[in-house]
Amino acid sequence: MFIQRVDVLDGYWTKPAFLHYMILRELRKPESERLQWLFWFDADTVVVNYNIAMEDFLPPDQDEVLGKINILVADDWNGLNNGVFGIRVSRYAAELFAGILAFRDFEPDTPLPFQDQSAMEYMLKRRKFINHVAKVPQRWFNAYESEEENPPQDRIHPGDFLVHFAGVGEREKHLMKWSERSDQMSPKWNVPLIETDYPQELERYWNRTKALHVARVTQWNNGKTHLEAFMKKVNETVYEYINTPEVSTEPFQAVTRSYVYAEQFLFNTTRWGEEAITKEDLHELSKVVLDLQDTSSKFTEGIAKTKEAKLAKEKEKEAAKKDKEEAAKKEEEAAADKKQPSVSTAKETATTAKTDGAKEEVEREADDVDTQKSQEASSEHASKTEDEDSKNETTEEMDEAEDKDQHQKTEQERAQSEKENEKEEVETAEEVEKQKQQQQEQEELEELTKQKADEAQKLAEEEQDKAKTASTDEDDESSKVAAAAAVDT
Repeated sequence: MFIQRVDVLDGYWTKPAFLHYMILRELRKPESERLQWLFWFDADTVVVNYNIAMEDFLPPDQDEVLGKINILVADDWNGLNNGVFGIRVSRYAAELFAGILAFRDFEPDTPLPFQDQSAMEYMLKRRKFINHVAKVPQRWFNAYESEEENPPQDRIHPGDFLVHFAGVGEREKHLMKWSERSDQMSPKWNVPLIETDYPQELERYWNRTKALHVARVTQWNNGKTHLEAFMKKVNETVYEYINTPEVSTEPFQAVTRSYVYAEQFLFNTTRWGEEAITKEDLHELSKVVLDLQDTSSKFTEGIAKTKEAKLAKEKEKEAAKKDKEEAAKKEEEAAADKKQPSVSTAKETATTAKTDGAKEEVEREADDVDTQKSQEASSEHASKTEDEDSKNETTEEMDEAEDKDQHQKTEQERAQSEKENEKEEVETAEEVEKQKQQQQEQEELEELTKQKADEAQKLAEEEQDKAKTASTDEDDESSKVAAAAAVDT
């Protein structure tokens, strides 16, 4: 036990100075000889249950996660109360109390209503120290006085380790009363550890603390991995457009700002290692990811719209160019049609005329056939009339007439058949003649076209000859003039 009896510094600042001295003194010793933990007790505390050992409150050192806990503290309604706390002898403890001692000098504008206690509370919230702190239930070793049958949760219960008289009026009177109870070691207060709530409560607390730590680290690592992967993607996108006009747009500048902030955030939060990650860091990590996703999405959407607009504009230009070319082509064709009629038009005209002539010939032949059929019908009608008139004649005459009539019909049919055969032969001959005539007309048309072309070529050659002759005459005339000039000279 170490007792600080003399105030070295003003106010309550001797306590952190004394603790800092004790920690440094222990750290000078070989590790096998030094103390592992120190517990500080203010002078206004009284132990009432001697069956509780200080080691019972320590985190399990064999656990990798809980072995990183370096300080045990408890809060009351004012926040941190450092009347009783435990601290591991370590470099962490030396740096913590060095910071507490220097706090009022380096943070002169920060209010410290409880002097060293307020400075200690601020320091324990710093990134370097926060995840090494275990805030335990107040009743573990910092319970306040109570005489009630069912005391509040922060007040002392039978079997609790000690009672603390922080801020109590007439403190000496209360200290004397509870000191007498402590000396009596009555069964009501001096309860065996196994009969108290400590074993179950300690196990629940450390299991929960470990689970929260693991969850925090896991959540951070997953979020950090996701952010780094997304930052890589954003960096590639930004680099792609770094030398384009897009750099002057607000979406590009926004995504760049988000990227830079994400880089700074990761640097500031990871330089102390994953043990320094706080709940606030997890919240900020989510905000950073969402902000980067939002600005990146807006930038890529803007790029997509720009590309679509550019593509649409190019299509419009291409369509306009195509329309212009088609219009020019149509104008050229129209101009060519006006200058000279095409050979195909002449051919179509001739073919149409021939077709009309053939139609007229077919119609005339059909009229002849109809006339012949009418004559035959008249002959048959006359024969029937004669047959009716000769009904009163004798049977022989009737038979003779019938035979004669039959013979006549046979002759007529034969004549009709011969006539039809002749007609078919005539039609075939006429068709052949028509084809020959069409072919002859086609050849004549081609010959006429060729003659016109030859005449045009001949005319062009004559024009060229005339031009050459005129040029030759001019040259001769020029020569004569030059010769005359020479003679005159």
